Amino acid sequence: MAEKTGGKVAFIATARAGDDEMAERILLHKKSRPKEWTTIEEPIDVASAIVKALEYRVVIVDCLTLLLSNLMFENSRANDADQILDAVSLLAKTSRDFEGTLIVVSNEVGMGIVPENELAREFRDLAGRANQIMAGAADEVYLCVSGIPIQIKGQVRD
Repeated sequence: MAEKTGGKVAFIATARAGDDEMAERILLHKKSRPKEWTTIEEPIDVASAIVKALEYRVVIVDCLTLLLSNLMFENSRANDADQILDAVSLLAKTSRDFEGTLIVVSNEVGMGIVPENELAREFRDLAGRANQIMAGAADEVYLCVSGIPIQIKGQVRD
């Protein structure tokens, strides 16, 4: 990726190791990244992390849905949906202002059945709204199905 864009790559990781299983997942994920990439661990203030990453040509944020869950549980869920979506809107604005290539990874969680509990439904709805905000700010949007990227917004590349 850096070879194609001619610059350094930063990876902004939003995951938190809340238990041993998640800590193991994070460790495996770190090991799978190219050694030349710089990892910035930021579970909450991703917009500020992007602003601080000006020296990088490519910034990858992984991932929006983990960021949402972090924001939902920050300060014992003191943040309401409007505050969370304000943080996503700030992230979208920051991404539009970033001069390099910014890639935001997210999950589509609204294509399945309606979750049975209120918290899961709240998360699903927030993720859908957050994905809409980010897709609205993006030049290109891809949906990956079975590992195959399908472009759903932007100019088709050769």
